[in-house]
Amino acid sequence: MRTAILAFVLCLAGGQSALAGAWLREEGKGFASVSATTTQQRDFSGSVYLEYGLTPGHTIGADISFGLDRTGQQNGSGVVFLRVPIGPTDRTHRFAGHLGLGGRYTNGIFSPALEAGLSWGRGVRWRDNWGWAAVDASINLPQAPAEDRIKIDGTFGMSFTPTVKAMIQMFNTLENGQVFSDIAPSLLYQPRQGPYTIQIGAEFPVAGGGDTALKIGLWRDF
Repeated sequence: MRTAILAFVLCLAGGQSALAGAWLREEGKGFASVSATTTQQRDFSGSVYLEYGLTPGHTIGADISFGLDRTGQQNGSGVVFLRVPIGPTDRTHRFAGHLGLGGRYTNGIFSPALEAGLSWGRGVRWRDNWGWAAVDASINLPQAPAEDRIKIDGTFGMSFTPTVKAMIQMFNTLENGQVFSDIAPSLLYQPRQGPYTIQIGAEFPVAGGGDTALKIGLWRDF
């Protein structure tokens, strides 16, 4: 029964990156997403995320992000990772871990980096609707001059119709002694239940400063 519920949740959520951490990709199946955010002050950031099920117990992927602020300052990060399950994969609560190798970039200076992460996820039900909850934590350890970075992100999503879902996320980052937090609600639309999902949302800073940003994304299963 639990396996059936989790499978049903995965069908509801499609290939969303919100499910990436705890749920591994099916062997031979993949997922790709691109997103862009911009503020009224013309700060811009973007991301590219890829996953592929190498074997039933191994998912490989890449997570790349970049930004350009109003003063012309540039930054970015990227990691190639391997994710494996931790414990049984047929239970309500799922756990997975990942190890990655990549780097960080700030104004022309590149710093190689190692990354390790732990994820938890489970399917949830509210009345007649099915959804998912997840927490993803990671530590990114770069060479100087970049600073160590700890991230803890939470996600809660719910399916309301076969084509419309809603999701709220909270992103928390600890870097250089500062904590940065954002709340990010999104509406997800999957036209005709096809391979593409359109994401429209916003990011609201709640700690560490920053400005409200508009976010647009496109996800695809393959």
